[in-house]
Amino acid sequence: MASSIWTTEEFTCPGCGMDYSATREQHQHKHSGKFECMVCQTEVHAWFGTHDYFGWKPIKRTQPVFGRKTA
Repeated sequence: MASSIWTTEEFTCPGCGMDYSATREQHQHKHSGKFECMVCQTEVHAWFGTHDYFGWKPIKRTQPVFGRKTA
């Protein structure tokens, strides 16, 4: 049973640089797992312990456009 302590964490793929966010949940019992990049299938994060990760989502970042004034 989860203790309902959730945090959102961000990760970057070491292969292609894609950014992801995931929710970390604290548990009483040990969990293990890993997440692979949706683009290049490189391992982004692996875990083992009294926490688990879920809700992996790519982070869409907007790049600044230099030389243009934004309203």
